[in-house]
Amino acid sequence: MRKGILVTTSIVVLCGLILGSLYFYFGKLETINSSENYIIIKKNSTVEQVAKQLQEKYIIKSENVFIYYAKLKGLKGNVEGGNFIIKPKTDLKDLIIRLKDGKSEFAVITIPEGYTLYQIASRLEENNLVKKEDILKEKLDVLKTNTLILSKKGVYYDLEGYLFPDTYYIPNTASKDEIVNIMVDRFKTVFSDKYQARAKELGLDVNEVITIASLIEREAANDSERSRIAGVIYNRLKKGMPLQVDAAVIYAKTKGEKSIDKVYYDTLKVKSKYNTYLYKGLPPGPIASPGKASIVAALYPEKNDYLYYVANGNGHVFSKTYEEHLSNVKKYIK
Repeated sequence: MRKGILVTTSIVVLCGLILGSLYFYFGKLETINSSENYIIIKKNSTVEQVAKQLQEKYIIKSENVFIYYAKLKGLKGNVEGGNFIIKPKTDLKDLIIRLKDGKSEFAVITIPEGYTLYQIASRLEENNLVKKEDILKEKLDVLKTNTLILSKKGVYYDLEGYLFPDTYYIPNTASKDEIVNIMVDRFKTVFSDKYQARAKELGLDVNEVITIASLIEREAANDSERSRIAGVIYNRLKKGMPLQVDAAVIYAKTKGEKSIDKVYYDTLKVKSKYNTYLYKGLPPGPIASPGKASIVAALYPEKNDYLYYVANGNGHVFSKTYEEHLSNVKKYIK
């Protein structure tokens, strides 16, 4: 009996000495990252794999120290995995508890280029971050700082076009206002001072540039034709011709809630300022969130004489005259 007590006491003392040595050599057992770090741990990762990942991300100083300490605290076998937000100087004991729990702390949200605000709001709702309607109803005054985005009349949604398409790591605790600001801040980073200066050269405000970019985004079949489509838009605007952009008409009818494969004559009659068949000039605002390539195309359009284009299966065929366009329509539209 006494022998068992002595052995147990010796183990406790040994563990204490080891921990004391670790503290002496490595300082306080906490993370070394200087800024908030988002890390994704795969399901069924071993403690050794987790330690390697943490060291590669400069979150811990020593793999071996972490492995020993994690096992000492009961983190054995494979971990559940999850998405974790690690703040600077996080106590390793607390981190290990969270790793054992396996509860994800942020969602990974990818917004494709050309998504409408309705689609973005739906994706956020699907990930249990916000209610879709709350995003759709959001106004510009939610932005912490805003010297760039203008208030527009006649738009369906104030934020349409400005939640930049990208991949986001969004904390589960983020409010709708915080989420909106995260995504708009990404847009403001992309729409740099250089782009703002270029917009002024063209005599356009930010809303007009992003509106043109959104039309390009929804119309272009590939990167190579973005600037060419931009050229067509500018040419038609200069001549006072209606833009007749199908993507805008679809948006006019659906408010971005769904796509329509074919535009019929009844659709072209929808009474909306977004209907670029009925109304000349640009729509009131963007019809989707354009990516950087479409923004660049809107700012640096190809100089050409094209006024029309029609889809040919792999992209679009462009023409300068209406007669040529009709010929292309007969050839490619079945």
